[in-house]
Amino acid sequence: MKNEAKDNGRLIIEEDLIERNIDADDFAEAITVLSRNFLRKNYVKRTFPDALIEREKTFPTGLETNRLGIAIPHTDPKHVIKGSLGIGILKNPVTFQAMDTKKDVPVSIIFMLAITHPASQLKTLQKIMELIRDEQALLDIKNAKNKSGVMMVIDSFFGDLLE
Repeated sequence: MKNEAKDNGRLIIEEDLIERNIDADDFAEAITVLSRNFLRKNYVKRTFPDALIEREKTFPTGLETNRLGIAIPHTDPKHVIKGSLGIGILKNPVTFQAMDTKKDVPVSIIFMLAITHPASQLKTLQKIMELIRDEQALLDIKNAKNKSGVMMVIDSFFGDLLE
């Protein structure tokens, strides 16, 4: 499954941007591992991983749900070539800081945003928040046996934002 996007605020979400069983010691390593997929596809500039890490230190994106910790790292559009969304599923949770309280959150799923248009960032964040409220969908992503299983869940939430 591949969803192409022109630079019109729509997102590319594809299996190549999904990473399962990420083995990372901290949030910076998890971000670095997941951002490699964006770099390989030329969807972001080489500055993207470091910009994500620096922004995460200042403006943390961790969110606690009832069952799983989530992080939504994103950065300035100047580091992005094509609007895209990647999903990282961690082998073991890593600590991010909560976006509101800055307390530690053990994160199991990362939704990494590469956004070219501020308006699409708001729409994408709204869809992610809708997904986060659906505990079963999060568990389905976390427990998916393969990338296709993750895509099935993602497609059901993001269909209207895809190109």
